[in-house]
Amino acid sequence: MRPDGVWQAPEIGVPVLMVEVDRSTMAPERVAAKFTAYRELFRTKVKSTDPALAEQDPADCTVHWWRRTYPGPHTRPGYPPVALVVSGAGPVALAGRQEAVADLSAECWRGTGWTVTQDDNDGDGWREYDDVVPVLATTLELLAEYGPLGPVWWRYGRPGRHSLLDALENPDNRAAYNQRQKAREKKARQEHRKWMRTLACADCGNVPKKESTWHYDPDGNRVEWTRQPGDRCWTCHQEREERLEREAQEQLETARAANAALRPCWTCRGSIGGKEGSKLELTEKAGPDRLECPQCEQDRAVKDLGPLVLPAPTKREQVAALVSTPDDQWWEERVLHGRLYPARGRPV
Repeated sequence: MRPDGVWQAPEIGVPVLMVEVDRSTMAPERVAAKFTAYRELFRTKVKSTDPALAEQDPADCTVHWWRRTYPGPHTRPGYPPVALVVSGAGPVALAGRQEAVADLSAECWRGTGWTVTQDDNDGDGWREYDDVVPVLATTLELLAEYGPLGPVWWRYGRPGRHSLLDALENPDNRAAYNQRQKAREKKARQEHRKWMRTLACADCGNVPKKESTWHYDPDGNRVEWTRQPGDRCWTCHQEREERLEREAQEQLETARAANAALRPCWTCRGSIGGKEGSKLELTEKAGPDRLECPQCEQDRAVKDLGPLVLPAPTKREQVAALVSTPDDQWWEERVLHGRLYPARGRPV
């Protein structure tokens, strides 16, 4: 390979730049083949002339040919860049020629793509440029108008035109991926902290470190406790449950005492509040018009017996009531039912 020119400007970050001028006189295939030859040349290793390596093994005393020929601070990965300057045709033809050469030489400049499959990066990845030739294409007309440092360079593999130094950068390399990943992880941590603050205990204000934790309930069973916004921590949850249980028990005891002073259930003659300890036991004082306990009311509904109708007072009871108050806890309801249901043979 014999480049048409070699430009070295280490003071601006360009240690070496190979230049190929294409006057549109050869086929795009021949132009693309030059980049394959450049890569093979850049792969070639020769004996190092560095005195510091003189005592090393022969295998350790070799360097790439281009590093020995063009020494300098080569900080970018990959091989030296090659600039392709096209001329000798119209703008449309030159644009198509650059694209054709790019397609034919893609193996030399594209690099190897790597993708990391994980939940927090949406399939993002990077490209490795250690074994590729960076190709920068432009036209002679653009160089004449803007100069070599202007936005005239199309870096193969990237859209648009860039300045020389920007075109030499690799924005999709591993370092750029690491920065994007760090930004994603930082955002995820911020969102997680924001979410965890919504899980602050409604009673004590404690912010948990984890959404789900394991605890032991009063019976010794291991319980997974998952926090929700507006929820409570396990300690406050247990204290609240115990408090509610105490309040419910106190309310039940108060209702039992009040119901014990009322008349009993007409059907079972038990407490009007229901059998003590049953699921249907009332937790409030029974109303003055209640005639049956909750269990008897439920049994009546299941058997479809209709509403409870008390037996009407007999004539003897009615006459006796004129002299003295009847000793009957249901007397007023029996009188009322006698007026509401006067028909003979009514169910009782």
